[in-house]
Amino acid sequence: MVVEAKRLVEADRLDRWAIGDIAIDAIPPGKSRTERSAVQEKLKDFSAATGIPLSVLKDCHRTSEAWPLGLRFPDISHAKHSRYASRKNRVSLLLNEGISDNLSIRLRERVQKAEELLFDVELRKALIERSKSRSRHFKAAVRAVEDEELLKARINQRLQEQDARARLAAPEILSKAAERAIRGNVALAKMVAELLDLSSVVWDIPEQYHDRTADHLSQICRAAQQVLDKLRPQRRSPQPRTVVISNDDHSGAEHL
Repeated sequence: MVVEAKRLVEADRLDRWAIGDIAIDAIPPGKSRTERSAVQEKLKDFSAATGIPLSVLKDCHRTSEAWPLGLRFPDISHAKHSRYASRKNRVSLLLNEGISDNLSIRLRERVQKAEELLFDVELRKALIERSKSRSRHFKAAVRAVEDEELLKARINQRLQEQDARARLAAPEILSKAAERAIRGNVALAKMVAELLDLSSVVWDIPEQYHDRTADHLSQICRAAQQVLDKLRPQRRSPQPRTVVISNDDHSGAEHL
């Protein structure tokens, strides 16, 4: 591994990914604090043996550890991978680096915080379930509005149908009313003839029929007056002015 690392150093272009991968194979990352301290000492020895600057070796070792094979983006430089190697949400930060350039610093921080929160599996599930529940409520509300509009449309349709039936029935109703008016006028003509005939013999009516006949005639008059008031509404004419003439010799005036 030392020989291979020296060969990379002697190449025209330093392959940082290759150096990092060799360093990871030669010195696996530690888990505990003690192991990580030992890794730093071994990196110093490896730097001295290969001639690779310690700062470069540490950076390559750390970056290859954070971005193992399969998680690297070929179109993105090693430097950008290194920039976010120690970040928990490094994948999101790396992919959104160019997209966030047009955002303000404050908004960018809020977006990053939101992305960090979305790494929580339980939080993502809760958000998805909340979104589904809200969508169900929205659809139910839309259906309720549609049902209300449908009910209004049906009521309006029934009203229009009733109005159409009334319009169709109007001529028939008027025709029946005319028939009743004709029959009534015929009956009135007969009644007038009967009354005229009765008036010619009124003095011959036996006394025991006087009250009954008078009651019937009064009822006829009242009924006739009601019909007449509807057919020919009476307008009250102005009353004549009352003139009071004083015989007082002293005044000799007329008072209205």
